Amino acid sequence: MTRAFLALVLLAVAAGGQAQTVETGSGTATLLPTGARNGVAVLDADGSTLRAGPILVEVAPNGTVTIPGRAAAFDPATAIDARMFALDARDGVVVAGLGFNDVTADADAPPATAAGFAVSTDRGASYVYRFPPLDQSRDTTVTYGVSTLPAIPSTISQGAAPIDVALTADADTIYSANLLAGLRRSTDAGATWTRVVLPPDSLFVLDPRVEYDFLYNPDVRIPVGFVDGDEDQPVFSQFSENYIALSVVVDEAGTVWVGTNGGLNRSVRLEGADDLAWVRYTDAILGGALPGNQVFALETRRVADGRDEVWAICRSSGNPFTQGEEEPGVVVWRGDDEDGFAIFETVLLGVVAEDLAFDDARAYVTSGDGLYVSDDDGATWRVVRTFRQPDGRPLPLSGPTTRAVATTPEAVWVGTPDGLLRSTDGAQTWELFRANVQPQAEGDDARPVDVYAYPNPFNPRNGDLRVRLDLASSSDVQIRIFDVGMNLVRTLEAPGRPAGPNEVFWDGQSDSGLRVANGAYIYTVEAAGERFSGRILVIQ
Repeated sequence: MTRAFLALVLLAVAAGGQAQTVETGSGTATLLPTGARNGVAVLDADGSTLRAGPILVEVAPNGTVTIPGRAAAFDPATAIDARMFALDARDGVVVAGLGFNDVTADADAPPATAAGFAVSTDRGASYVYRFPPLDQSRDTTVTYGVSTLPAIPSTISQGAAPIDVALTADADTIYSANLLAGLRRSTDAGATWTRVVLPPDSLFVLDPRVEYDFLYNPDVRIPVGFVDGDEDQPVFSQFSENYIALSVVVDEAGTVWVGTNGGLNRSVRLEGADDLAWVRYTDAILGGALPGNQVFALETRRVADGRDEVWAICRSSGNPFTQGEEEPGVVVWRGDDEDGFAIFETVLLGVVAEDLAFDDARAYVTSGDGLYVSDDDGATWRVVRTFRQPDGRPLPLSGPTTRAVATTPEAVWVGTPDGLLRSTDGAQTWELFRANVQPQAEGDDARPVDVYAYPNPFNPRNGDLRVRLDLASSSDVQIRIFDVGMNLVRTLEAPGRPAGPNEVFWDGQSDSGLRVANGAYIYTVEAAGERFSGRILVIQ
């Protein structure tokens, strides 16, 4: 087999600074450096600097792309590779929450497991690793205001991943929402953490000047006792839904907003008090402020000449104290009325949202149904389900799903399962950035190959398989896929492909439109009179 007509293209950005692109037959994508990931689930913008996960990629204001996520601080040497679950940057400090889904504990529903943090105090030039904020077994009390409360320590990393982090305006305090480990606070760049006490499920207001004796227990898995001392009959706390921390943000006034499985919590600083007071909003008070009691994500929106708005993504919590039927949606806090009562407005009722971002003119909400865009403060919305490049051609995405969104002064960026999108014209047209994938060596000689398929193993339920080939000259391309008995399963035609990097997609279906069964498959690629072959493992 010769490779005379194929040339292996190296990096995403050539020495002259020109971005490398790949032709897909339905649009082009700009390649990111090798090591980036296509499934972009975390985005954060710090001025004109964009950072993206799950492997931290940084796009500098001048367009330079680097991958800080390769640094040792992002590799806590866990049994399963850690990835970035959360990110926030402010005033030169960058905090990345690390975790992984532990399939060894539960393959069907792997718990989000804590792996620590990577923290930078020099604008991302360098990072240090910080351990997960777990308790010692002796941490059986917690101080809140004038009270010393009994506490069940959270000592288990499973189910305690930092799924959201937030910095205060001066970046001297980090808040981390850690699921079953609750809300934590650090004032020394993540070196040490303290537990933050929120109202238990039985209270809607918490005042540090009042003496309490309730049990602090975020981890519902840990029994608080046993019936007649029988360890086979554990008794669990019933006051923990509001300690399961999912999201956190700090607004421009220093107010801390915390989303839990028990509602939305808002901090209040009382004169003379050493700790924060809290007010909790749920569907059960103030006329049903929330459509759902699980507050999945939070973001602030700057308002000229007024307080920042707080936008919260709500979902069904399944809480026993829920008063009515919960629905997904987005709730907006638009300030307080003259009597001091919070003003909430629900938008996008029924939409299962994922993330929020804003620029001066628009609000953006990601979901499995596409990108929702509003230019009138959320009163009306349009949905982008097909992302088109400036020439009108749709970009090669396997579906409308959008996961993360962030805005820089120049653009809106959207993370999808198939790469990173950028628009500089108000979400009208888009550019796609995809990870450059190095060929996988096969055989004992570990030689590079010029045609390869990824991801491999391939799960059609998670998107398309891509066959990557680099052409030295334009050519028609035909790809045929066979089962192990060499029965033809699918033929893919890609006529008139240009020279350079190309990709051809396979959706995991046969020529008759049926999804193929699990197992090994052979693919052949024919182009410019040459033929190549490789293997695909389908697992779904």
